[in-house]
Amino acid sequence: MSPPGTVARRIAGQLARPHGWGGVLLGMAMDAANRRPTALALDLLAPQAGERVIDIGCGTGAATARLLARARCLVDCVDHAPAMLRRARMRHYPGPGDIRFHLAQLGELPFDAGSFDAALALNLLYFCDAQATMLADLRRVLRPGGRVVAYVTHRDSMEHWRFTRAGLHRLFDADRLRADFGNAGFAEEAIAVHECNVAPGVRGLFALARA
Repeated sequence: MSPPGTVARRIAGQLARPHGWGGVLLGMAMDAANRRPTALALDLLAPQAGERVIDIGCGTGAATARLLARARCLVDCVDHAPAMLRRARMRHYPGPGDIRFHLAQLGELPFDAGSFDAALALNLLYFCDAQATMLADLRRVLRPGGRVVAYVTHRDSMEHWRFTRAGLHRLFDADRLRADFGNAGFAEEAIAVHECNVAPGVRGLFALARA
């Protein structure tokens, strides 16, 4: 495969470390492109009223908005990119008092163990290390029996996209996704990976794991 061009490298960089208005605009474009994966992930999460949920790598806050349209949860939005968190705050301003925002490194979550009933991690694992540090910390903050739903696009689809050749994305098949959750300490029998079409010619992977 040919190496990525300048535009593809810039897109890859903004996806990995969003910044400025370029990052915000790309994030909004990704919100539109990921409407179906987000809906399917929320179906799998099945949020219930009164639950405390963490939206990790929340981006512009689009998934949180759709989650709250389904159930009145207490949601903690976490992102490592100030530009994304500012956009999420703007989306939800003034908003209900059941959304809180946190700027934090995603492997160093500022919460006590057992704080959450459920977690969303959408289009995030591409940028996490192969030792599953972020997932391990996410497992720490889940209550016993708490659940996490993660989404990534299948490598068979992503490897055709030029921006992934910049080397900033880890690519996944079902076995790799399941292995990451296992490396994070989730029991093998508590991990389920589902694969389906999310757009014409695009396969998606959804993981549901319980702490």
